[in-house]
This record gives sequence, structure tokens and C-alpha cells, in this order.
Amino acid sequence: MNPNQRIVLQASRGAAAFFVLLFHTSAMSFKYFHYDFLGISGIGRSGGVDFFFLLTGFLLYHTYGHKIGTKMTVIPFLTNRLIRIYPFYWIITLTVLPVYFVVPSFGYGYETYKDTIIKSLLLLPQTHGPVLPVAWSLSYFVLFYVIFSFLMAIGKKPAKIFVGVWLLLTICHVLHVPILGADIDRHVYLNFIFSEVNLEFIAGCLLAKWVEHHKTRNYTFFIIVGALGFLFIWVNNMYNLTMYHNYLFYIIPAVLVLLGASSIPEKLQLPTWVQHLNKLGNASYTILLTHLIFISILMKLSVATHLVDYIGFFFTALLVVALTIPLCYMVYRLAEKQLVAGLKSAMKLKPAKSSVPIS
Repeated sequence: MNPNQRIVLQASRGAAAFFVLLFHTSAMSFKYFHYDFLGISGIGRSGGVDFFFLLTGFLLYHTYGHKIGTKMTVIPFLTNRLIRIYPFYWIITLTVLPVYFVVPSFGYGYETYKDTIIKSLLLLPQTHGPVLPVAWSLSYFVLFYVIFSFLMAIGKKPAKIFVGVWLLLTICHVLHVPILGADIDRHVYLNFIFSEVNLEFIAGCLLAKWVEHHKTRNYTFFIIVGALGFLFIWVNNMYNLTMYHNYLFYIIPAVLVLLGASSIPEKLQLPTWVQHLNKLGNASYTILLTHLIFISILMKLSVATHLVDYIGFFFTALLVVALTIPLCYMVYRLAEKQLVAGLKSAMKLKPAKSSVPIS
């Protein structure tokens, strides 16, 4: 993978994080002002998190796919991955947790339960969301890393059998196959292990295997069509153009964007806005964990100061977006980046072979 491809892949992560932030701003705007910012508050998922799942599978397989079935020692790999997730997540969760004890109405009521807190901190699946609502996706990232570690720690034949059974049961669950699919659906952990999200992760792995031997000269075309594909799904979900509404449809535009991004030539001069999105991509994990906190605070301040009465709903929401991005980036530079670097240095962990962070 050449430097340009790494930059564009990271920029695509930044774009995905931005759209997650934008959709949540619209949802919060509707909650506080009953104003549908950009008309997207009722669409549901933006596809940003789904893109993260595919990108994670893509980068994992691209970087470590050749080690599957080699019976290697996976502790350094797994430790490196989990250090990127847990410590900073714990800090944010423990910062937010006291608020639910002081003002229970901010949550759904289960945030102060001991079992909920413990499972949330461990990122274990639950029948409801974790203490930090946006962290639901992190449980799947941990699952992906554990499974990938397991595949590298066993032989090639057992690895193929394991993936085959895992994929088969996941498909049975997604298609609601009688008896088997329904039985999986009744158990929290089975429902989690064989979730449809696995198909997004596997799609990313399959794409990485494909691009090892196939590149496209029409990389711009694929990126543009992929971006338009996300837009089409949003419009479809907004206006019910078709009867089909499934988050797995995001696999199609995500694959197209990744196919184009991974085919960009090394000598191409990238535009400045891609470099800016690249920086946003570096901070994507911080954005994912903290943006709702900042959005909520800024919305409350806009109500308390009557700002919305002066500049209107649209510009208030726009200002919230404009302020949330630098605030999240500041937290990334001052907290997450320093924390991860310090922990890796203290534990003397080697940096990942890919310069593009996986999580």
C-alpha cells in the first residue's frame, strides 16, 4: 500500500466520522428544538459505523491476512489493538457515568446498574446499550480482533473450518432460518457473535484479498459512485423510494469507495481537502466517543443563552457542528494520542506495520 492510498483510506475514515457526527447533530437538534437539521434526523444510521466495520476488516486482512493459520503468538497483536480501544474509552465512560447518578433523567435508567457498568467497561454485549451509547460498535471491534487473533493462532485447516461455520451461522441468523436462526436470536451472546455486522467485517476482508491482485485505473469513478451510493441509501430511507431498508446495503457503496481508495497511484497529487480529512481520520476514534457529549453540551448552552432565538435553528445546528469538530480534535491531540503513545512506550510495544490505525 503506497502513502497516497494510506492517506485516502484515512481520509475516508474522517469522512465517515464526520457523517456520524452530522447525523447525530440532526437527531439532537430534533430532540432539543424539534428541528430536522438537513432533513436527516429520521434516517437512522448514516453508514459511517458500517464503513468502519468494512475498513477494519480490510486493514486487518491487508496487514495480517498472510498470518492466518500460522500458529503465531498473538498476545502482542491483541494487546496493541486493545490498548487503542479500552483505556481512552474507560476515561470517557467514567467521566460521563457520574452524570447519570446526579441527573438520572439524562439516561434510560439502566446506566447506574452495577451489571450494566461492569459489562459496559468490558464492552460485553447486553440487551440494551452501554453506559456510553455510542460505544455499542466497540464491542464488535473487540470481537473482530479476538476472532482474527484466534485465526492467526491456529492452523490453516482449523481456521478455514472456523470461518466457514461462523459465516454459515451468521447467514442463517440474518436470513432467519427456522429453528437455528430463531434460537440464535433468543440468546444475547449468540445474537452478538453471529450478528449481521460480521458480514460487513468479512466483506472488508474479502475486498482486501481481492485488491492484492486487482487494481483499477478508474479509482475516481469508484469513489464517486460509492459516495453517491451512500447518498442514495439516505434518500431512500428518507423518502421510502423502495420497500427495502437494511443497513447491510451500506456494504455496496463502502466496497466501491475502498476499492477506489486502495487503487490510487503513488504519484498522484492529492488535494488539500483530502489532507484535512486525513487529520480528521486520525481523530476518528475520539470523534466517535466524544461527539455526542459536546453536541449535548452545546445544544444545552444554545438553549440557556437563547442563541437559537437570535440565529435560528439551522445556524445553531451548523454552529454546533463547526464547534464540535475542533473540540473533538483537541481531545484527540491532548488526550487519546498522548495516552496511547504513552501506554505503548511503557509496555514497549512495537508499532503496527501499517501506518493507518486499524481502530
